[in-house]
Amino acid sequence: MAETWEDFGELAKEERYQAKSKLGKIFSFRTLKKCLKLLMYILVLVVYGLLFFRLCTGKPPKTLSEILWTESVYNAYEENGEKFLVYEQEPIESMAKDGYFGISDIRYIPSAKSFQLTVRYNNSSIEALEKSLIQKETAKRRADIMAENPGIAEAALEEKLSASLAEDPIVIDDLGALPFVFVLRDDYGNVYSEYSYIHDSKTVYQYMRISYENVTLFGSGEQLAPEKNYPTPDVSMPGYIYKGTHESDGKEVHYLYLDMYYANDVDVYSETFAYPLQVYTETSDLIRYDFSDEIKSAPVSDLTVVHIPQSSKEN
Repeated sequence: MAETWEDFGELAKEERYQAKSKLGKIFSFRTLKKCLKLLMYILVLVVYGLLFFRLCTGKPPKTLSEILWTESVYNAYEENGEKFLVYEQEPIESMAKDGYFGISDIRYIPSAKSFQLTVRYNNSSIEALEKSLIQKETAKRRADIMAENPGIAEAALEEKLSASLAEDPIVIDDLGALPFVFVLRDDYGNVYSEYSYIHDSKTVYQYMRISYENVTLFGSGEQLAPEKNYPTPDVSMPGYIYKGTHESDGKEVHYLYLDMYYANDVDVYSETFAYPLQVYTETSDLIRYDFSDEIKSAPVSDLTVVHIPQSSKEN
């Protein structure tokens, strides 16, 4: 009997709805519920669409995730043949804490002493650099006014600064897509400031595939610990003990950091523009990397080579 009354109630509701005018149906509670339900579906689709878009655009172009065949890497491959080894390691920090830069696709090639990685940054990082340069120039002008007017009151200082900025506004020249340079730094204080790179862009992201030379992770002087000897080609992990022609004879690198600087104002011993990224640590395993699908017939010809001055005095 209860079901009969419920059915009767639903039927009565339907009759009342059908009896409404067209305008009344449009502004009815039933239409409102349908609209809210439709909006919810659209919102879910938009969220998933944005997530899919970020996943697609956040992945570097294929050429910028493969081995960068510099001349030294290609020569090492030609000389070593089947004994040519490439290792990979998952990034310790794939994204900097300030969110400005990210890294991926770390490779190490012992025979070429080449450490490679892909750097990614959003165009908002360039905007942050421009803002930082404006703030730096503003601080310089404030300091100049204080030097010319010792003991000047804060209100008068701000008035003079405002007048200076109004008369001669701070204008930052177009920074372009590649205003940054990147330095590797190890736990011994060594700075690796020469590298080769290729570049590409994708939506709002800039990508650089970078190869640093003369990076000896496994040592090049007197060996300190036997468990860190240079790996033989027939083992999967470079941490395995090996004594022979591939034995390491120097200090192994314990970790590497990536520092970022504005290209037109570099001092590798000063504060970096963004939060440094730890890109390597000996406590994480290096794994043999299968590069068979990435072999080229010649070195890359369109590399850009960067030499970063070791101090501001060399600029």
